[in-house]
Amino acid sequence: MIRILALGDSLTAGYGLAPEDSFASRLEQALDNEGWDILVINGGVSGDTARDGLRRLPGLMKHEPDLVIVQFGANDLYAGLAAAEVRSSLERIMDICLDSGASVLLAGIKGLLNQDDDWSRQFQQVYEQVARSRNIPLVPDFMPGIPGNPDLTLADGLHPGPAGVDIMVANILPLVRSMLKNLRPGSVEKKEEN
Repeated sequence: MIRILALGDSLTAGYGLAPEDSFASRLEQALDNEGWDILVINGGVSGDTARDGLRRLPGLMKHEPDLVIVQFGANDLYAGLAAAEVRSSLERIMDICLDSGASVLLAGIKGLLNQDDDWSRQFQQVYEQVARSRNIPLVPDFMPGIPGNPDLTLADGLHPGPAGVDIMVANILPLVRSMLKNLRPGSVEKKEEN
């Protein structure tokens, strides 16, 4: 069985949603439907920053994930944390995951940023810099076109509803699928055909 750890904040955790509608659950359902022997561990905690995720990571690595999807930034952004601090935390997360032998996929929050703001541009560059420095794939925007769309969000206009989660899964699925095919030796790829 392949284990994916979805490490992140409320966007991963499924804030305001039934457990089966969370990003982790919907991703597992989508991959299971394709025949993958898969377990997606929901490592999302609402309110977490990248630094919080770093603090929680050692306990979560006991699950021995084959792939870690790292999604932080919204709370860092709203808290006004320095881009350098966020980068440092993300780099340490990457290193712990990579040192374990897991593959890593980084997800950014482009849709939450003000593209005309210098600080927002610095924040977006953090994801590009971390992905490049650790040679890992980057999904630039974890929730494309979702914030502010009442059909895709909860009443707050930010957190994704079930339809928004489906878009998040569809957005990241091609890259996840590609990475699963290239996992470290010994990982079981697909369920045995009956």
